[in-house]
Amino acid sequence: MEIQDMLVKALVGFDNKRERSQQTEIGVSSVGGCRRQVYFQLHNEPKVNQTLRLPSIMGTALHGHIEKALTHYDFGRFDLEIEVEFEGLKGHVDCYIPSEGAVIDWKTTKKSSLAKFPDNQQRWQVQLYGYLLSKTDRKIETVSLVAIARDGDERHILVHTEKYDEEIAKEALVWLKEVKEMTEAPPAERSAYQFCKHYCVYYGDNCQGKGR
Repeated sequence: MEIQDMLVKALVGFDNKRERSQQTEIGVSSVGGCRRQVYFQLHNEPKVNQTLRLPSIMGTALHGHIEKALTHYDFGRFDLEIEVEFEGLKGHVDCYIPSEGAVIDWKTTKKSSLAKFPDNQQRWQVQLYGYLLSKTDRKIETVSLVAIARDGDERHILVHTEKYDEEIAKEALVWLKEVKEMTEAPPAERSAYQFCKHYCVYYGDNCQGKGR
């Protein structure tokens, strides 16, 4: 067996067994992304495209390593990997600091993407995590996004922190409500079809990115 083939099959197979990989509910991370992708997920459309998985697998691995490190370091000061769900929307909060009412979400990325960090979808996501946690009677004061470049080092870590704002979270919920009310699939929204081709499980002959 080719070493590359062995490695990829092992990583993808192991990732497929994770609970999140088998999740059928709409996740917080999907809100604010491609409406067509979310529409297909809501309507249980078959996943027809074999996507590239290594970037997301690397992100999952780093999340797991951070969780272990903080568990060793914090002596009970942090709540980690909290599963939250409210009105059919599900998410996993990476880190919550009860004493500060702080929600933290780790983001793996590339150095070339740091200039655009955070984008609106990422801000919606972390505000939604705050919203879902607030429904469990937890105090929420701030939300933070932490970008960690896979091709960088400690100098390239970026932290964006803002006040928790329920109105921003509700903007995201309105977006999701609008997609749920659509009667037909909207067009693909990615400007480069290569992204859809390589990273969207619903990409096919009837789903072409704008750039093709």
